[in-house]
Order: sequence, then structure tokens, then C-alpha cells
Amino acid sequence: MITAIRLLFPFAARYWRGLTLALIAMGGEILTAVLAPIPIQRAIDQVIRPILASRRHVGRHEVLMLAGLALLVVVIALLDAGFTYLDLRHTTRSAQQAITDLRRALFAHMQRLSLAFHHDAETRLGDLQVRLGTDVQALQDLVATTLSSFITNTGAAIVMIALLFQVARPIGLVVLLGALPVVLLAGHYRIRIKQVSREARKREGKVSAIISETLGAARLVQAYGREAEASDRMHRESEAGLQAALHAGELQARVQPLVELASSLLTGLVLVLAATLAIERVITVGQLTLAIAYTRGTLGALRQLAKLSTTTQKAAIGAERLDEIFDRAPVIHDPVRPRPLPAGPLSVVFERVTFGYKPDNPVLIDLSWTIPAGACAALVGPTGAGKTTLLSLVPRFYDVWAGRVLVGGIDVRELALADLRARVTLVLQESLLLRDTIWNNIAYGRSKATRRQILAAAEAAGVTSFIDSLDDGFDTMVSERGTTLSGGQKQCIAIARALLRDTPIVIMDEPTSNLDQETEQLVVRGLRRLMQGRTSITIAHRPSTIQHATMVGAMEEVAEVQPGWNVRPSRLIAA
Repeated sequence: MITAIRLLFPFAARYWRGLTLALIAMGGEILTAVLAPIPIQRAIDQVIRPILASRRHVGRHEVLMLAGLALLVVVIALLDAGFTYLDLRHTTRSAQQAITDLRRALFAHMQRLSLAFHHDAETRLGDLQVRLGTDVQALQDLVATTLSSFITNTGAAIVMIALLFQVARPIGLVVLLGALPVVLLAGHYRIRIKQVSREARKREGKVSAIISETLGAARLVQAYGREAEASDRMHRESEAGLQAALHAGELQARVQPLVELASSLLTGLVLVLAATLAIERVITVGQLTLAIAYTRGTLGALRQLAKLSTTTQKAAIGAERLDEIFDRAPVIHDPVRPRPLPAGPLSVVFERVTFGYKPDNPVLIDLSWTIPAGACAALVGPTGAGKTTLLSLVPRFYDVWAGRVLVGGIDVRELALADLRARVTLVLQESLLLRDTIWNNIAYGRSKATRRQILAAAEAAGVTSFIDSLDDGFDTMVSERGTTLSGGQKQCIAIARALLRDTPIVIMDEPTSNLDQETEQLVVRGLRRLMQGRTSITIAHRPSTIQHATMVGAMEEVAEVQPGWNVRPSRLIAA
């Protein structure tokens, strides 16, 4: 719970006015819970008992007093309803606002993390979706409902025990000592429930990851006839998660009857003790009624707190899982005093670059290559030589281990990330498209582009050659990952987006590798327009892609592998 409070506090503090009003309302709920039995005690001690003792008829004074006490019961009930409304209204509102801010902050933080985080096997997409969804929702439930119930029930129990000491110290002492085992019992099960719930949540994340991966690769799964295998894999993880969830439910089912039984035994003990004190005239009959009411109120509050254990543990686990993400600090940082990039074409220089994804396993070693501003460079080499890795260093997706990467003569580590990446456009082998219209996919290249600019980019990239064949033209919805379009159509849209972005540096990673000859010719025409007047670097194997290159760099694996290396690093052998 400490992690949950620490995580929520910065966001909840922004809405302190609403939470303050909610706390005041909770105080009112505690007050009405304490006041509720008092009119009954007064009616017994000040009206009923004197009449029975004197054996006289009910007079006007007694009728008025009973009417006043009855009215007080109604007033207390109305106040309790009002305080409950204000509590729920302000708590729910503040919780939703704070949790929305938390989710936004978490999403923004995830986007700031390097590609190494997003490619990590431990942070798969499905699991991240569970953290953004289920784990955040658990915290919202904590703030919106559980926290209010915890404060009001805890406060009511403390005040009622204190008042029991005022009514009769022996009764207060018995209730206090009797409540401790109930609290300890609930605490013991709370720890066990948390352990089991943590495993259940972990399994839920794995199930979500499997679903995301399987549905995302539906064509591959069906093509290879692996539907049954995918279902079995999900079934195994779901079954493990189910068993963990059932175990948590079993523990909760055990603790609740035990708390109920302990509460009933304690209530019976208090009844005997209070009756004895009343018979001995240590307390009045009205005070006996008050003592029983406060005892039941205290134990009822403890029972409610025991019921909250599952919710609180879900929130605690969710907070831990979210904290794991927030603890992952961005590896790539903006410099304290970033240098400005010059306008116009920009050169790209790799200066004795060494880099790898894992310690002591370099992928690139002592690699140098200079690409002048405005040059059209091609990069070739065997599969796995590190070509894509090398070009990933230009927009600074990763930082080099040794050496420098310079853009416009400036080390990329001295540039603001936003400024650097605003000067670089990527055209990948797999054209990534959004689930949106073709028009909006092109417009994604520049947020404030005019209609004329978007149409010009579409025409230059060859999009207009097929757009009329689509029923809705530019308004055609693209399915997720663009599966409703051909490879060439998707690549033309990606090139149009790159043209619209209009950056001085263009990096292309095998943009025509999956296209037939006719489609390739269409795409190559778009690529030529894209490369004009810009510094372009193209990873390619096909001659058609690199025939217009003004310079070619070739990579190969290093022949000698140093002790401790698990891979062969690459270097540039020709430029």
C-alpha cells in the first residue's frame, strides 16, 4: 500500500480541494455512525425507564421527548445520506481525474523509454496494455471506493472503542482486546492474498501478451495451421492464472467466515458483560443498548475492512507493476544545453563507432563512414551485418558505446531529440500504417500540412495511381497494420508521408525488398523524388534501389572474435 500511496500522491494532490471536501464528508459519516444509537439510549434511559419505574402513564413531556428523539433519528439519517453523497461524489470525481493523469503520465513515460525497453521480452505489448488498463483501474478502485470505506470504517471503529471506554471501561477493554485477533487474522490472510494475487496478475499479463501477439500474426498462424497450438498456449497460461485467482478467492472465502465467527463470539461476550454490569447497576439499560450498538458497529467496521483486503491487494500489486515502469529511466536524454542544427542539407558521419545491444557483445566495431550533405548513399552487406543497427544510431534510438555519430557536424548527443528527429525521416521495409484513413496516414507526416501539400505528396509518391480504384478514395479506412492494402500501396503511402514530412535526411531500410517488379518501378519513382535534394541513406540488396546512389558502403563481419563475445561484430570495408 505504501507504493500505491507514493505513486498516487503527486497526482491526487492536484485535486486537493475535492479530496478535502471528501475527507470532511467522511468525517461526517463517522460522526453520524457514532450518533445513530444515542437517541435510542436516551429514549430508554430518559423516557421508558422512568415511566416503568414510576408505573405512571405517558405524559405530554414524554411524548414530546420521544417525538424529538424520533426526529433526531431522521435528521441523523438524512445527514448520513448527505455526507455519503458528498463523499462518493468528490472521491469518485477526484479519483477519475487523478487516475487519468496517472495513465497519461505512464503512457508518456513509456514513449520516452528507448527502443531497448519496447523490444525487451519482459515488457511485451500485451503486458503493457494490462498495466495501462487493469493495473491502473485497480488504483482507481482503490481511490474511488476502497479508500473511502477504509477511512470511514477505521475512523468509526476507533471512535466507537474510545466511547465504549467512556460508557464502561471493562466493555471497552474487552472489545479492544477482542478486536486485535480479528485484525491480526485479517492481516495474515491479507499477506497471503497479496502473494497469490501477484501471480494471478502476472499470468493475466502473459495471457494478454499471447492474445496480442497471436491476433497480430493471425495470417501467419492460419497459414501454418497453428491455431490449435496457439489456443493451447493461451489455455495453459489462462489455466495457471485461473488457479491463482481461485486460490486468492479461496483465501478470501476463508477469512470472511472466521472474522464473522470471531465477531459473533465477541458480541456475545460483550452482551453477557454488559448485562451483568446493568444488573449490578454499574450502567443503565440504555447504556447497555449503546454498548451493544457500538460493539456491533466496531465489529461491522472490522468486517468491512476484511472484505477490502482483495481490492487493496489488487491495488498494491497494480502499483508495484506500474512502479516498475516508472523506475525504468529513459536511457536517451536531452543534453542540458542542446546545440541548434543548421538549416539546409545535413551531412551524416559515423566516427569510429562501436555499439551493441548487450554488454560485451558489440554488433558494430570501430566503424567510420562519412556521407556528405545531399549525397545519395547506399549501404549493402550480408543479413545480420548490422546495417539497420547502424542507421538506428542516426535518429539516436540508441547511444554508441564508443566513437561519435555526427549530423551536420554536431554529435547527436549534443542535440535536442525533438530537433534531431524532426530532421530525419524513416521509410522502413514494413510500412507501418495507422488504423485510420489513407488521407490521415499521409497527413501524419506533418501535423499542419495543407490539403494542397498532402495531394502533392500523394501524387509524387504514386498514391494517385491507385487511389481511384478504392471505393472511398482517400477516405478509405486502413485496417490495423494496413493488411487491406497491397505491399506496394502501403509503401507508396509511406513514401507520401515521408515526402510530406520534408526532412533533410531520409533513411530507407530495404524499401522495395517485398515488391514485384512492376510495383517496384512505381515505388522507385517515388523514392527518387524523395531523395532529391536530401541526404539519403538506403539499405538495399536490389540493384534497382541503389543504381542512383552516388556512394556505396559495404559491411562485413569481423573475422576475429574476442573472448567473451557471443556475436561477430561488423565493420565497414568499402565506401
